[in-house]
Amino acid sequence: MDYDDDDLDYSSHEEEEFDENKLNNDKYDLLHDTLPALKEKLKSYNDEIPEYDLKEALYYNYFEIEPTVEELKSKFKKKKITKAKENFTQPSPDDVVLNAQKQAFEGVANLKIAPPKQTKPFKKVDISKALLSPDYAKPRKSFVVIGHVDAGKSTLMGRLLYDFGIIDAKTVNKLVKEAEKAGKGSFALAWVMDQTEEERSHGVTVDICATDFETDTTKFTAIDAPGHKDFVPQMISGVSQADFALLVVDSISGEFEAGFALDGQTKEHTILAKNFGLEKICVAVNKMDKENWDEHRFDAIKSQMTEFLTSPEVDFDKSQIDFIPISGLTGNNVVKRDLSVDSFKWYVGPTLAEYIEGVEIDAGSRDSLASEPFFLSVHDVYKDKGELKVSGKVSSGVISSGETIVALPSGESLQVQSLKVSKKPVDFAISGELAQIAFKTSQISNESVDQIRIGDLITKPGSPVKTAHKLLVSLHLFNMDKPLLVGTPFVLFRNNTQVPARVSKIVEVVNGKKKKKVLHLVSRQTAIVEIALTNALPVTKFDDNKVLGRIVIRREGTTIGAGTVIDFSE
Repeated sequence: MDYDDDDLDYSSHEEEEFDENKLNNDKYDLLHDTLPALKEKLKSYNDEIPEYDLKEALYYNYFEIEPTVEELKSKFKKKKITKAKENFTQPSPDDVVLNAQKQAFEGVANLKIAPPKQTKPFKKVDISKALLSPDYAKPRKSFVVIGHVDAGKSTLMGRLLYDFGIIDAKTVNKLVKEAEKAGKGSFALAWVMDQTEEERSHGVTVDICATDFETDTTKFTAIDAPGHKDFVPQMISGVSQADFALLVVDSISGEFEAGFALDGQTKEHTILAKNFGLEKICVAVNKMDKENWDEHRFDAIKSQMTEFLTSPEVDFDKSQIDFIPISGLTGNNVVKRDLSVDSFKWYVGPTLAEYIEGVEIDAGSRDSLASEPFFLSVHDVYKDKGELKVSGKVSSGVISSGETIVALPSGESLQVQSLKVSKKPVDFAISGELAQIAFKTSQISNESVDQIRIGDLITKPGSPVKTAHKLLVSLHLFNMDKPLLVGTPFVLFRNNTQVPARVSKIVEVVNGKKKKKVLHLVSRQTAIVEIALTNALPVTKFDDNKVLGRIVIRREGTTIGAGTVIDFSE
């Protein structure tokens, strides 16, 4: 073996701590080639030695089997094997009794606990006929308002609700006075949606807020998500409840560029929206009044945003992207158009209100609702007067009061006591609706509401959804500041739930060179990987459900990749 000068210099040598993830390819291969032989050698001595200790000993013994075996025998005792002695070969009196009991109840041990049975709805309803009623004549749409912090998202939503007549001038005036008193005058309309005193005092929306409203043509749920980078997980929760995205960008020179910079939230929000299944996006170019409704400024933003939104990293279809110039503060082109503004006469498109009323979304066929599996991802859960109430978006199927559901991953089975949609009592809730489900707390194990948590999945008995600890994923990585190594921890998101995870194996790099072992992935690579989850996660294959089969991974506060679930195992 050849040595270089560095190998012969021991002046500053310190024994390195064993870390499998830091091994080079040759040592990694050698470790896993010798490990099975070591296990076989120790099988009769002690087959319960932790694998980490086996690997560590191999590493420090230069992957030589015999000295590794000797070291491990010095550290771990031989496993005791209990053998029956001759004087105990005859059954004791207790054994005789136990044997008789065993025969009396023969076969009971082979019985399996039956899964929870479905219960019938409290009220028999013909779903197909009910969907033809006036209550369901209007289409239902939900959209999430995303964008950089202070782009004017909440102010825009307040303006939209005010001009639609959902809130009155008295309410707005009250909020204006409170905002001015707190030194937050420009945030007056945002207070319509921001719920807590803390949020109002900071002037930054830190939690999602869903607001239901209805126009002459459509029923809406508007989801206002936080724009601050520290609250991206909450933003993901908002995205996972929406049908399409309304991206608000600040048109003011310098502000747009800040939101669109490498570390700005405009980019990350759009990447997340697309990778959680939103195919349609409207870019509301806000604060155009501050730019005197400059057409060239609008076109420049439109050009730059189109280039980004259609890039391989985001991959929106150009036909699914729309741009609307607005002013959330003055209200121009939100619900009404101010024709007296001469510098805005160049625009011939719709108002924002006309756009959201007219936008077409894939609502699916109502004819197949009864045969679809029911799924609801829990976005909120709380206890109220002896009831546990959970809310979230129905992503598939239908649920009725009286039916039994199963909460995953806990496996808790409960009977639905009542349902609400848009805060109104209903007999059933269907795919696409944001519903609230109430259960009796007395049904829950130990009456502990902790059995159901935000991010859990509500389904029906016999559902194809399973809880998994391992996923096989087609993973695409975005731009990263450092490679993703096998074993490196990150946070995996499925809808609004998150679990600690790591890549346990890189099966194949798509369009990459064939290697015996691949130990890391770099920016913009696509690979088939095995992902190990710290906690059980309810999941489906992407081919079975497009919503529950998508995942996003984040590391150190940054989204680094997205993928689809090919397979999973418990």
